Amino acid sequence: MNDVEHLIVSNSFDFTSDYICYELQCRGQKYLRINRDRFSDYCIFIDLCKGIMNICIGNNEYQVKESFLKSIYFRAPVFLRDSYNHSLSLAEQLYRSQWSSFIRNLIYFEDILWMNNPVSTYKAENKILQLKYASQIGFKIPQTFITNEAKIPIEAESNYIVKSLDTALFRKDETELFVFSNIVKGSEIRESNLMEAPIILQEYIYPKIDLRVTVIGEKVHAVKIVKNNEGIEGDWRKHKDDVRFIPYDLPKTIINRSIELVKKFNLSFGAIDLVYCKGNYYFIEINPTGEWAWLVENANQRIDIDIVDMLTRGV
Repeated sequence: MNDVEHLIVSNSFDFTSDYICYELQCRGQKYLRINRDRFSDYCIFIDLCKGIMNICIGNNEYQVKESFLKSIYFRAPVFLRDSYNHSLSLAEQLYRSQWSSFIRNLIYFEDILWMNNPVSTYKAENKILQLKYASQIGFKIPQTFITNEAKIPIEAESNYIVKSLDTALFRKDETELFVFSNIVKGSEIRESNLMEAPIILQEYIYPKIDLRVTVIGEKVHAVKIVKNNEGIEGDWRKHKDDVRFIPYDLPKTIINRSIELVKKFNLSFGAIDLVYCKGNYYFIEINPTGEWAWLVENANQRIDIDIVDMLTRGV
């Protein structure tokens, strides 16, 4: 029986989690990675009276008990965005719903370090609350409306940013669709039918430099995202194959606010998007399960080291 110090909850294709597992292995830590897409290959037994979870994977047996477990690295969004996907078979629906519940119930192991706890992740995924907390802490935020009404106080000739209230990920036949943030004129918004679903409508901040700020406990990594050494109009993710990620020195006040925001959501990790424009830093959003492997590869920011440092401390 192998005792587990660190439990990694991920999926088989998550390259980001590979970094964490490799670093844990290099340090001789006792870890177990369980993948959400492979649960049917595992035999899991929890004895609530003893407070022990046994997991059998092939010929290997692992034991997870709170007295020995130091941390859980949780790499999964909490909202089930495909729960009404009618193309799924009944067996697939059962698998997703019940194993998702199993993952959420891992909060049974509550007296350990989580990165991040599903309860905190659920709360932190709400964009309206993100903007509220960021403003309270002292971040500047863009003028923002949440609406499904086209008759709103906007200028017809001005540009605005339109984005979804939640991550908009859809599937049409065999094609996966993702909705980026878009620059839209006020006149076009006024002529649109918004009644079907609410949107986030924000003032258009430009010229700007996009910043990604990754917070791990008290450690902060920041990069600026540029194309041809200039800021990118609109959503930089539309140009992700052509952009550069360059280490960036944030003012101490912005570093402190970033750390404070992550703590306010009771997170130990947060990926924060800011924009810099005309001497001001504007908060855009925070992602509690944000990607960071590309920063290790493209900006030599060893976020994996800081994460594993925190996991092994268990605090």
